[in-house]
Amino acid sequence: MAEDLTDKLVQILKDSGTREEAICALRTLFGKALKDGEKRETILAKMEELRKSISDEQENILLEVMDFLVGWCSPHAKL
Repeated sequence: MAEDLTDKLVQILKDSGTREEAICALRTLFGKALKDGEKRETILAKMEELRKSISDEQENILLEVMDFLVGWCSPHAKL
């Protein structure tokens, strides 16, 4: 499942038209993954791996979504 998650993550980063669309799509993807039993630590590890191979703008989007996963955000935004 983690590889499939990584593929979907990369696809979202490539295909999203705006920063906001990418963030919304990633929040949806990770919310579903967590609901389906994926471990938060696994998701974060995949995101950390991916940071090495993406553009600065994509990395900024990824970092923002990582904040939602670890709780470095308003309580209502936490995943």
